[in-house]
Amino acid sequence: MDYKTHPISREELRSVAKALRQIFKCKNKFRFDVIDAFERTPVLFPQITCIVVEDEEIEDNIPARCTPDMNGHYLIEVKNSVYEGAVTGKGGYRAHILHEICHAFLCILGFTPILDRAFRNRELRPFESMEWQAKALCGEVMIPYEETAGLSIKMIMGYCKVSYDSAELRYYEFKKPPERNRKTSDFFEIF
Repeated sequence: MDYKTHPISREELRSVAKALRQIFKCKNKFRFDVIDAFERTPVLFPQITCIVVEDEEIEDNIPARCTPDMNGHYLIEVKNSVYEGAVTGKGGYRAHILHEICHAFLCILGFTPILDRAFRNRELRPFESMEWQAKALCGEVMIPYEETAGLSIKMIMGYCKVSYDSAELRYYEFKKPPERNRKTSDFFEIF
């Protein structure tokens, strides 16, 4: 399920990704340590709780989930099999976990659902979709844009420890014309 939220550009998400990599003291210029981030997130952001649950506790087709409460707290639950896959370095599993962490971060930054009567009869544009924003931020954190410029798909996979599909998306992102420059919003100053 998706929700409309405040718009944000890919360029602005890159700024958030750089800040998150700094917050988590990412030592490797390519690979982001998702397991470390999962375990340290509650320490750095007390309003986020991260737990590993038995696979049966979450629906079959859902690897992980982020559930907000009415008090500004977020519960991130990750299936044990997904967590174990991420520990062994499988890119897709790492992305599932980071995607849910990105949902919580974006909500903390104010990218929360907006009630919009017109939403019923039209599709969401990507930059105002909560799901697109979390996916895009996850990709920007896992595959740093500037560092991966000019790399092949296999090199991106190897250096960043991501899936083929993720590396392919980034590779072809470089083939597109650059986005128009937009002023980065003030909310990034908290990082």
